[in-house]
Amino acid sequence: MIFESPRFEAGTIVAGYMASQESAHDSQYSMRVLSFYRALQKHAGYLPARGAKVLDIGTAGGAFLDAAKQYGYDAYGMEPSADLVARGKARGLQIEQGTIESHSFTPGSFDLVCLWDVIEHLPDPKAALAEIRKLLKPQGILLINFPDIGTWQAKLAGRRFWWILSVHLHHFTERSIRHICSLTGFEAFHFQRYWQTLEFGYLERMAVHYKIPLTALITRLTPGFIQRLPIPYYASQTTALARIKQ
Repeated sequence: MIFESPRFEAGTIVAGYMASQESAHDSQYSMRVLSFYRALQKHAGYLPARGAKVLDIGTAGGAFLDAAKQYGYDAYGMEPSADLVARGKARGLQIEQGTIESHSFTPGSFDLVCLWDVIEHLPDPKAALAEIRKLLKPQGILLINFPDIGTWQAKLAGRRFWWILSVHLHHFTERSIRHICSLTGFEAFHFQRYWQTLEFGYLERMAVHYKIPLTALITRLTPGFIQRLPIPYYASQTTALARIKQ
């Protein structure tokens, strides 16, 4: 288990997310909806049937909720950022501002709870999973998508691995995800690489932000029409599915 140290206290971290402005993240909304919809199709054999009630924690501007609605789910979201909650509600999505520690959802009411690229941000992921377990129905499914620090890409990059960021408080592998699930009453039963699609220019800007060598120069030389191209890519993210231990 690898973790960020030193770091801010939990209250400071949550307050920062609640006040954050995320226009850059939200600029790829349609691309994210497409990626999420494809992921739901890919995992259909393991997920609840259409019509199920779904909660997405850390839903940002609601791209997963949009995809889930299109898929046929009754989708709800939770997000700390007031800015992103307002963007999601303007799209007609059901989003509550808050965190897993402060919500108004009824225990045992969801068939599926999702953490898309969220668990690494949580000050106390073990406590969060324990709370999520209370929200799930007995046959419910937990979905965790996470930056996997156990991949060959991560091992090759070492300290330069692009997901080692100050906002990522914990770095998981398949083994540690299995372990934390087991500690909180879950059994992880399926792991799969996560591919998503984003515009090439956005990926370039993220690469510059993460200080990947030569990307600033390449970005300046890339024509506008190429920057708008949708690019499917895999960047060491893994989707894990878990069920409640019986």
